[in-house]
Amino acid sequence: MSLAFREHGLTFTLIATDEEIATLDAVQYVASGPCVDAVDLGHGIATPDGLLSEQRWQHFARASAAAGVQSTLTLPVVDGDVVVSTVNLYGRANDTFTGKHELLAGVFGAWAPGVVANADLSFATRRAAEQAPTQLREAAVVDTATGMLAAERGVSVEEARAQLDDAAHRARIPVQRLAHVVVGLYLDD
Repeated sequence: MSLAFREHGLTFTLIATDEEIATLDAVQYVASGPCVDAVDLGHGIATPDGLLSEQRWQHFARASAAAGVQSTLTLPVVDGDVVVSTVNLYGRANDTFTGKHELLAGVFGAWAPGVVANADLSFATRRAAEQAPTQLREAAVVDTATGMLAAERGVSVEEARAQLDDAAHRARIPVQRLAHVVVGLYLDD
């Protein structure tokens, strides 16, 4: 589960049950998904045939499937006429949330009709040296993901990196984790 919040025109993850779920939110921030669309459009979006059938969210659907998520439920939280946040639930079965929209909306105070379903310097220096190969590998993955985003979107590398950093920051996950997912998505294409 995650709670996404909208402020100053940006949607960001306020809290998530774990890093894997926050990563799925980040994928939505960089490639779209029901959480972002529900807030941007101001209403719910139904996906009765499942995420993989939803063409507009293919990256999110594939990342979710890779994480073992078979169904999602996005419950918009409304203040007046404006969707200000979403409660995002992720399930392992295809029908995890079937028939439970009203109940879950009540639990979270959400709007059911708007639901979107489906110390020693020498030791410190040594530790730093031991970590260097990992840090270099992680930096290479981030650079690769940045390049892939720039090429796909026709934007500069700087813009693509800013988008990647922004999505990870908004989901409160390390940019390296998001980069691994993004690279995996593009390699599967």
